[in-house]
Amino acid sequence: MENLWRLLIESCSDFTLYALGPTVAVNVAYLVGSVCSLALDRLPSLRRYKIQQRSNDRAALWRCVRHVVLNKFLAEIPMTVAAYPIFLWLGVRKDLPLPGLGTVVATLVASFVIEDAWHYFAHRSLHTRWGWKHIHFMHHHYTTPFGVAANYAHPLETLWTGFGTVLPVLLFRPHLATMLLWIIVRQLQAISVHVGYDFPWRPSRFLPFLGGARFHDRHHRRFNRNYAPTFVWIDRLLGTADEENLGPQAAGAAEVPVVVE
Repeated sequence: MENLWRLLIESCSDFTLYALGPTVAVNVAYLVGSVCSLALDRLPSLRRYKIQQRSNDRAALWRCVRHVVLNKFLAEIPMTVAAYPIFLWLGVRKDLPLPGLGTVVATLVASFVIEDAWHYFAHRSLHTRWGWKHIHFMHHHYTTPFGVAANYAHPLETLWTGFGTVLPVLLFRPHLATMLLWIIVRQLQAISVHVGYDFPWRPSRFLPFLGGARFHDRHHRRFNRNYAPTFVWIDRLLGTADEENLGPQAAGAAEVPVVVE
């Protein structure tokens, strides 16, 4: 692994490593995760695990894809490239040796905690009447979540909530390799909570402090509950958690009405 990393840093410029590297990493993760999530709907044996029995049609899928691609060029990619000199200024190092496994795991866990807290309050601020009307209504276009729609949002929302992914880097100044891994894992996690399936092997079954797809699916149906993307503790602490009957819904089940704060 260290030999491959040495080859990478010796053959690439800082711009490639710190700007293009994160851009490629997050978009490859999004593409792979999206394809895998779409493949789930092709497997009839998994249908019983689907949280909502409704599915989005082909037109809805392509609407989502077109917007996500546009949003990436308008917000996500510019934000990533703009952060490149900041990473250098902060001293995010690229040199060997690579960090040990314990350091990487601790950094990822701490990053999820920080990002989850930022995302909760940033997300909740978008559920005010002004934030909903002008920005956040777009992400809730799909009341039946699917993995591709994880990045379906207004460009301003991408910048506002997406800062939570950059914040741990600003605070912890991890090794570049750890930073790239964090970006990839966070993107895959965002897709996983929008995937729309409640599998029996889901991590939240064994780690009850995790939310997961079933927790976030309720947010897309009730809207003013379950704001946090990863953990459940802030929602529980602040009284916004809704964890009743989160499993697959019967066909034709009534939707909970929209409430905007």
